[in-house]
Amino acid sequence: NNMYALTFQPWVGKSYHNGGIFGKKIMALGDSHYGTEQNANITREVLGWYLDKSVEREGWMNTYLKFERSLVGRETTAEESNDIWQSILFYNYLQVLLTQPREAGTDKQYKDSSAAFMQVLEQYQPELVIVWGKRLWQKLPNENWTDAEAISITYQSSQLEHEDIGYYTLPNGHIVRCLCVYHPSAGYDWSYWNKVIDKILNA
Repeated sequence: NNMYALTFQPWVGKSYHNGGIFGKKIMALGDSHYGTEQNANITREVLGWYLDKSVEREGWMNTYLKFERSLVGRETTAEESNDIWQSILFYNYLQVLLTQPREAGTDKQYKDSSAAFMQVLEQYQPELVIVWGKRLWQKLPNENWTDAEAISITYQSSQLEHEDIGYYTLPNGHIVRCLCVYHPSAGYDWSYWNKVIDKILNA
């Protein structure tokens, strides 16, 4: 269906469809790619480089490392890392390349990317979408969306409320729960986010 500009194909882990190690279909939703070369497989290649331990470690890889740790709640080995990413789907929301990291897309670019996003939800039927960053969270499409009750978690002996949750109802009735976490590129406390993710996964 060429109606939607799905420029960048998602990374789909080998065991995503049966929920992998999580037993649930989890989609991680990044904000954007940056660079100059339009390449439909960039998302898949980035994850391929990240998982290939013979590729020299670079700073950007820490984002993926912190995120995977928040999924399992511990420091991960290379092998665990592979199992985690083979269990999930990763998709970048903006379907245009930005020229540099931390650049913000325009409102129009976010809006123009919404049909492709809904198409990915319908095609892959995730049970949980973990949205990277508040900026993206605020730009997600509103249609067929329902806000959910805040959840309360205990972390380092304090009670914390997490409000950024809700769900989409797809045309076939499937419910896609969504949760916003801080963007894992900076100031991301993976042990805290693991508590939030766990609570939603087991709700």
